[in-house]
Amino acid sequence: MLNRLFHIAINSTDLERSVAFYQRLGFQVLQDRSVHNEKVKDAFKVPTGDLRFVHLRLGDSEEATLLDIVEWGGPGTADGPTTPPQHQRGITRFAVLTDDTEGVYRRLREDGVEFLTEPTVVMTPDGGWNVCLALDPDGVVVQITELVPAQEREPESVRGA
Repeated sequence: MLNRLFHIAINSTDLERSVAFYQRLGFQVLQDRSVHNEKVKDAFKVPTGDLRFVHLRLGDSEEATLLDIVEWGGPGTADGPTTPPQHQRGITRFAVLTDDTEGVYRRLREDGVEFLTEPTVVMTPDGGWNVCLALDPDGVVVQITELVPAQEREPESVRGA
């Protein structure tokens, strides 16, 4: 059956701008390739066999899921709907982990990155997240996530005293 999640494809209207955005998040470029092959039209149900893509990886693991940033040739990358509401059916965002959501937010904000939300801590009894939602140059939502451990519970004898 299936082995692992290979890549997340993100169509871009400006490949250099998109790659620069993801590099600011810490992604490393692994390859930059142009493809001119009519079979692409059949394989991906697109109007052109011309494209350029850049694979990026976060971290050093060979098993890490890649980002596949694609700029289509011919008629170009098609316009799509605006950034989807985050409670809509289907894929609405992808998340990356950090140890410092506040710091990432400040640095990206200073660089002019647009955000849907500011850093917000959401806790459950088992732990939580400090998250904010950034927009890439084409409106893809990137969830910046810092894991927050659960608060230590006081022993029953201390609470009842």
